[in-house]
Amino acid sequence: SLQQAGLIDPPPPPAERLRAVQPEDIALEAQSLLTRAREMEPKVTRMLRRVAESHAGQLAGMDHQLKSVGSLKEKLKQQMALKNKTLEDAVAGVNDALRYSVVLEPPDFTAGLRGVLASLDDQGHVRVKLNNLFAKHKPAFKAVNVTMRSPEGALWEIQFHTPDTFRLKEQFHDLYKHSHALQFQGAPLTDQREVQAPAQDAFRLVPSPPECDDIDDWEEENVPALAMKAAAFKSQPNNRKDAAKFRAGVSSTPQVALSQQRAPTRFNANASPE
Repeated sequence: SLQQAGLIDPPPPPAERLRAVQPEDIALEAQSLLTRAREMEPKVTRMLRRVAESHAGQLAGMDHQLKSVGSLKEKLKQQMALKNKTLEDAVAGVNDALRYSVVLEPPDFTAGLRGVLASLDDQGHVRVKLNNLFAKHKPAFKAVNVTMRSPEGALWEIQFHTPDTFRLKEQFHDLYKHSHALQFQGAPLTDQREVQAPAQDAFRLVPSPPECDDIDDWEEENVPALAMKAAAFKSQPNNRKDAAKFRAGVSSTPQVALSQQRAPTRFNANASPE
């Protein structure tokens, strides 16, 4: 290429895009995201634990359901640098200041996931985006990632795992951070792939749960950025109406009509997240 031949200069690393943003502004937004996540965490945790257990699932990694201020700052920087977003748009895109891992045994996985999402939908927590990483080619991470929106408009995340994928996620935590750092620095793709290779090799040996391929990726159009306003954590009639409208729309959309495919209610008391 011209760049390799030295005929043109290489592009600046993505991190250079942050020069126009004040670090203190990023820190303030990160702290605000964490504060709002803390406000909703107790209620969401109680609800999700009850729902997960009713569909043979377990919550795992509960020491890390709140993203730290440092991690939120890094996420905002990555969104601005790698996706060329403004700080406001980066904040609006943060879906995992509050995040959970639901672990399901492979035979229970697909029905359990559908049952959990249907139960949450009944309580006003609607799906905004679903990404089935079990169906991707050579992933360095496997799970079904789902972004939820609360009745008040706040975004939060669930990762649905099997015991094996959750164990590997924990095992490769530092590898993922290293990979993100290389991407942020503008490192060559070959370097990034080399770092990710051990995780890809490990996840390649983990089979997909039965019928997991039937879980389609999906994303809501025109996601409202209600979660980014402090007032969104207060009960607002308009937001409740929006949530009701979305739930009504879900029931008529084949890819996400999960409320009509409920899992049997059974709780495996011996299920282990590891």
